[in-house]
Amino acid sequence: MADKTVPLVTLETERLRIVPLDRTSFDEKLHAPSDDPCFGSEDFREAMEELAERAAHDRKSRFAWYTNRLIYRREDGAYIGSIAFMNSPEKDPDKVGLVEIGYATEEAYRGMGYMTEAVCAMAEWALAQPKVYGLIAGVQDPNPASDRVLEKSGFVRTDHSDALSLTVWKRIPAGARKITILQRLF
Repeated sequence: MADKTVPLVTLETERLRIVPLDRTSFDEKLHAPSDDPCFGSEDFREAMEELAERAAHDRKSRFAWYTNRLIYRREDGAYIGSIAFMNSPEKDPDKVGLVEIGYATEEAYRGMGYMTEAVCAMAEWALAQPKVYGLIAGVQDPNPASDRVLEKSGFVRTDHSDALSLTVWKRIPAGARKITILQRLF
């Protein structure tokens, strides 16, 4: 069954194009050769495998939530990095409509504000979708650059796990509806 409620849309910002992979492109990138300069890295492959695994367990096939999105610079088409949601609002483990976001920036484009621009665009898009209450992100310690991206994108540090060396960030818009315990159960 196809996801009819959430379309695959390309997002445009001042400097970026954020392009979702369709199923064919997703499979091609998932199986990119290891010598591919953009998509062959072990980190990229692991992220794609995790997205594919999570999508496989979502019985309603919400592909638009689980696909990776490639980030390109509008001025010259340079590949900047990738960004993805790691769950759909319906598959939030806490059942409150939080969508996890993850991202990676190519080394040559770090520190230029591109990822902040992409995270902001993705957050705004997600928050406009039904059933999305807010966003969550986890950052492995130490990663001050990623912490800064989230801070500049309107996320607030909410928790830290010393055992996992992980900082948790959330973005919940002011005035967002409150979720009661009963709503979490149903």
